[in-house]
Amino acid sequence: MSIRQATQYTPRSIGFCHRSTSISFNRSIYLHKGPRVEGLKRDPKEVFLNHNGIEYELNQNNIQHIKSYLGDKFPIPDEIALQIITHKSFGNGIKPYNEKLAAMGSKLLSLFAAKHVVNKSTATDAKLAINGKNLSILGSPNAKELPGRISTGYFAKLNGLNDVMFWKSRNPTLSFESSGELKVSSQLLYSLIGAVNIYHGKAKAEEFISDNIIKGLEQVTDDLVHRK
Repeated sequence: MSIRQATQYTPRSIGFCHRSTSISFNRSIYLHKGPRVEGLKRDPKEVFLNHNGIEYELNQNNIQHIKSYLGDKFPIPDEIALQIITHKSFGNGIKPYNEKLAAMGSKLLSLFAAKHVVNKSTATDAKLAINGKNLSILGSPNAKELPGRISTGYFAKLNGLNDVMFWKSRNPTLSFESSGELKVSSQLLYSLIGAVNIYHGKAKAEEFISDNIIKGLEQVTDDLVHRK
């Protein structure tokens, strides 16, 4: 891509000559696309493309998978749906990203998961049971991993929540875990919960987790724990 700029110079009058002479020239600036090359100016548009060549913008193609998952029961503004799928690594952090929403959603999911597991049937040999709640289970591998990054990352992938994400990886050709996609997918799920909490309140956010997340997350966690 090139941008042409025209510049015009008019020299001062010298002596008795009062005619002015115009000199013009064109200068081309090359904006480079593709892999970074030292000394070449990069096309700014490329900064706002994800690894799949999808341009960052607010349109239904980019956010439909998030809106469909939320359904009519847990709607959020379109611009927040775009923020949910945007990581701070994308576009040098210029666009609104999901870090703060994810911090809120992570805490809420951890609390919900803890209440969920202790409310299950108490084992007769539970070392710590209070008022019929099995607190011993909080130390189990499944309970620890349930709201964790690996389980939530794979859950997001299995449910198509990361079909469109805006983020930057040093090497997107690596595996789901090694490329950083797992971490970014996990943060997306946390931020989704955080957004529901912001727009609908804690009770509704817990209902969202109960209806849409916890059962599938338990299955993913069980598979991961037994795989180790």
